[in-house]
Amino acid sequence: ETLLEENYVIASPEKREKLIVEQIKAIEEKEGFTVKIDPTLLQEVRNLVEYPTAFFGTFEEEYLQLPQETLITSMAEHQRYFPVMKKGTNELLPYFISVRNGDDEHIENVIKGNEKVLRARLSDAAFFYDEDRKNSISFYIDKLKTVVFQEKIGTIYEKLGHIKQLSTGLNIVQETANKAVRAAEIGKFDLVTNMVNEFTELQGIMGEKYALHFGEKEQIAKAIREHYLPLQASGELPESVEGSIVSVADKIDTIVGCISVGLVPTGSQDPYGLRRQAIGALRIMLDRKWDISVEKVLQFTQSLYDISDEKVIADLEHFIRDRVA
Repeated sequence: ETLLEENYVIASPEKREKLIVEQIKAIEEKEGFTVKIDPTLLQEVRNLVEYPTAFFGTFEEEYLQLPQETLITSMAEHQRYFPVMKKGTNELLPYFISVRNGDDEHIENVIKGNEKVLRARLSDAAFFYDEDRKNSISFYIDKLKTVVFQEKIGTIYEKLGHIKQLSTGLNIVQETANKAVRAAEIGKFDLVTNMVNEFTELQGIMGEKYALHFGEKEQIAKAIREHYLPLQASGELPESVEGSIVSVADKIDTIVGCISVGLVPTGSQDPYGLRRQAIGALRIMLDRKWDISVEKVLQFTQSLYDISDEKVIADLEHFIRDRVA
């Protein structure tokens, strides 16, 4: 390991990670800002370099007018950069931290190169953001008619119809009924925007931003973002009733639709994340203490697909029962 290190290869990933954190903390202290160190990104970066050298670069302040999530995604997901915040706040600053593979020789050229790449990314994001807002929700909903969710099930537009019907059935709190149904009706419109097409991680997030821009109520916009929750089986649940309703409707519809055409998860194969979605739906229903049974929700969803095959019905019940256990 000593010989490797003398030739600019640090064999230990733990040592590389420690060096990266120490270097970032040193930059923080010198510059007086805070660096948002995401553990997953940190682990990825440490495995991409053999001899880490952290540095910081800048980008134009005008890009701070973009939604913060767009900037962070451009930096973290696409370029493996760490976002920089104003000390003591969540306010994004026009800087980024990156990690070079190698020492600090000619680091100024490396900084300029990274700034140039990020500038191009942010320029694209700004263009997409401006273009997307020139259209309307109905424009994007119409485009969903040509986007296939699954070839045997249908389009995302058709899926929205199912989610709307399910949300109507799940509306046991009357005062939220109209908002939940509206959120269900338009909940996937952002999937065909330029921004989400380029930055798929922003689905739902941009839906909320654009819905507000197009004049939708705050509760509806929030439900569009929240209906994707939880992102992991044990992840954060929707805060709003509307978001919870649309989330359960979406997840149950996906489960019933997929299993009805034979897409039952086997072993490690679960391309549509049905196990995660089932656990998510069950967690939401349990958390909300809704006075409606899972069986009733399944039966209603099965009726939307005209399912009468006893084997499919048994597969669905078995699949859900396994998640409860």
